[in-house]
Amino acid sequence: MKSTTFLFATLLFCSRAASGQEGVSTEWTQVAPADLELMGDYEGEWLDAPKGNYFEINKPLAAQVINVKPGEYRLRFYQEHDRRADAYFEGDGKLDGDVIRFSGNGWSGQVAKDGLTGTSGGNPGVKFSLRKTVRKSPTLGAKPPEGAVVLFDGKNFDEWQHGGNRPVTWNLLPGGAMEVRSAKSDEDRKNQIGGDIETKRKFGDCRIHLEFRYPVEPGRSGQGRGNSGFFFQRDYEVQVLNSYGLDGRWNECGALYKTSPPQVNAARPPMEWQTYDIDYKASVWKDGRKISSPRITVRLNGVLIHHDAEIPHVTAHAFASRFNEPMGDGAIRLQDHGNPIQYRNIWIVPAK
Repeated sequence: MKSTTFLFATLLFCSRAASGQEGVSTEWTQVAPADLELMGDYEGEWLDAPKGNYFEINKPLAAQVINVKPGEYRLRFYQEHDRRADAYFEGDGKLDGDVIRFSGNGWSGQVAKDGLTGTSGGNPGVKFSLRKTVRKSPTLGAKPPEGAVVLFDGKNFDEWQHGGNRPVTWNLLPGGAMEVRSAKSDEDRKNQIGGDIETKRKFGDCRIHLEFRYPVEPGRSGQGRGNSGFFFQRDYEVQVLNSYGLDGRWNECGALYKTSPPQVNAARPPMEWQTYDIDYKASVWKDGRKISSPRITVRLNGVLIHHDAEIPHVTAHAFASRFNEPMGDGAIRLQDHGNPIQYRNIWIVPAK
């Protein structure tokens, strides 16, 4: 017999699928109960480490439960979130009824609605207990200050267009967000559905706030999972990607694409709203010659991941395109990479 926990999660899954309030694409409306209940961040401590043992001295413990494929998960244990450090343990888990069970290298345990419990490897093994937590960004829902230009408040696409001045064909959601709508058929392409969108106005030096989230998309990986990005001066990209539980490389969430990795991987689990707060200084040109490259300071979910970093060239994948740099102010661009990423609460403060 299924547990009450599992039945509750199933009902929640069905209601979301029926209402469609999470979004338009099936990636948002059809989410497995275990992903709603069990996937995500955990925090807790070691329980019975012997006196003087490393885990008795360093009691805090954090973990991530990462969806890999339907019913398959990756678990990572380490001392605390949002730090670059070696993991205590990384291993695979499988869904068994309404719990995820995992074992390997002497470690074993389970993830259930009431928490993550188990025993470490080593001699002696040490028990641990963690609870699921949602670590919301301190700037989530930040209001635009005086002098800001509101680029998107959930009401319309008045500030945006596709290339060639085409009207926006992305989805406008009832909850105040937009969702990337990509061309899925020849008919879509014929009707010019999808594609990147960009602001009608152009900007140089500025401060910007932006909120985004990606769906679970089980079975996808790397650049095929939760991929988008936003661009300053139309050509300098800060990456958006489902990088939850990954290493935080130069092509993952928070990266200055193909240029600099984030100092730490601060990406949150799928389906959680996240924030970018960025100070940007545009490139400076004189007589057709670049005097200085753009510089950028980036906070992802309140975590400083780039501090006054130089962007030495256009963040293009193709090497030959990297030195075709824009001069002067440019549009803010949001990327359609084929994944139904959602954005909301976008505002910008141009430098005076």
